Amino acid sequence: MIKKLGIIGGLGPMATAYFMRRIIELTDAKTDQENIEMIIYNCPSIPDRTGFILGQSQESPFPKILELAQSLERQNVDYIAMPCITAHYFHDQLAENVFIPVSNGIKEAAEYLKERGIKKVGIMATDGTASMHLFDSVLMNHDIACIYPNEIGQKKVMSIIYDDVKAGKPVNMDAFMEVKQQLLDEGAQVVILGCTELSIVKRDYQVGPKVLDIVDVLAADCVKKCAKPRIECENLITI
Repeated sequence: MIKKLGIIGGLGPMATAYFMRRIIELTDAKTDQENIEMIIYNCPSIPDRTGFILGQSQESPFPKILELAQSLERQNVDYIAMPCITAHYFHDQLAENVFIPVSNGIKEAAEYLKERGIKKVGIMATDGTASMHLFDSVLMNHDIACIYPNEIGQKKVMSIIYDDVKAGKPVNMDAFMEVKQQLLDEGAQVVILGCTELSIVKRDYQVGPKVLDIVDVLAADCVKKCAKPRIECENLITI
């Protein structure tokens, strides 16, 4: 039976659109009716997650995120996804305030990597995600070590996310590849694109091998929970 998926989107809008596309692409559907019914709130007015986490803003995104989740709940969705990894800072708090499951992209990534024997990963993500170590504790529980870009590299990642992708400008791929290579040189077996804006980079540019896109992980999880997945759900790391 096909289940109904609720999506808290707009964080940012392009990443939400790509997330929906990946869900469709990863669903083994031969007819329209075999696809997942989705209710999507594309709400870009939600306050910036990184700014709040770093103390640069006093406006919490959580009340609006919770409002949208509860609205989805009233519309009888079976599963909720939030295609924004920085917003996973609020995941547990959100899950405690609704009565339906909320996808956890970080946990799903950890389980996916552990099943494939990965022991060390590099993380490309926002300052908010990095500073709060959102990946670290979950991955450590799966015996996976995390490494992050150095200070200069992290500034490059933030510029790609905010100055390039969110601003709708061409991506500085030289900077992207420099950061990726730094992480691989330090022993990462896989580099996680731990921000859904970086998923847009993978969509539009060649990012090379050994990359795991968090949007793919989230989309695959939603498909497995709500419909019939394609075999591609098991082969998410670029080669």
